[in-house]
Amino acid sequence: MKTQDLILLFSKVETLPVDVNDVLKCLRDNGHDDDIEFIGVDLDPEILQGQIKIFWSHNGVYGEPTRCANIYYHRGHESDWQRFIACKELLHLLDSELAHTKSQQDIDLLAEKIGLPPEMQDPTSDGFQANVDRVAEWRAAAILLPLASRNLLHAAYKNGSINASDIARLADIPRRYVGLVMSDAWPGVHEILTTPPENV
Repeated sequence: MKTQDLILLFSKVETLPVDVNDVLKCLRDNGHDDDIEFIGVDLDPEILQGQIKIFWSHNGVYGEPTRCANIYYHRGHESDWQRFIACKELLHLLDSELAHTKSQQDIDLLAEKIGLPPEMQDPTSDGFQANVDRVAEWRAAAILLPLASRNLLHAAYKNGSINASDIARLADIPRRYVGLVMSDAWPGVHEILTTPPENV
């Protein structure tokens, strides 16, 4: 399964909040039989919000190796951030091998790049891995606030009947992502996120 396929599947969901376990189930139903564990840990959220560690486990000498993933999130976060981070990191299972960090030095460099304020970020020089991680945030937003749900709420949002905080509570996601999804530009962004790379 590709990320764009997963986003398209969830784009039809009209009931909020989307359960991250449903995202995991969808991955498993579509051939990802990884052994995945969500783990709350103490992180410094100013430096790192979450992390995925992908590794292989061998059960016995002749057993087939199993791909495993530990998804770490800061246990001190509210549920909106925990859910968002878990979903974002889960989506990294669908990334190409090129996007994976291979060493502690890679992780430190990635944390440094993605932790920069927007005015200091430079997509042309920050590197492939940092940009993949930023796009993963948009992908998580597309899944946790699906297009169908967004469209149902859009008119009320535009006329002020509901605000970004109301939608953040309904979707149980961080408020900072609501403005992006509810913007007039989002349908175009969503189309890019769901278009196979060879068609972009």
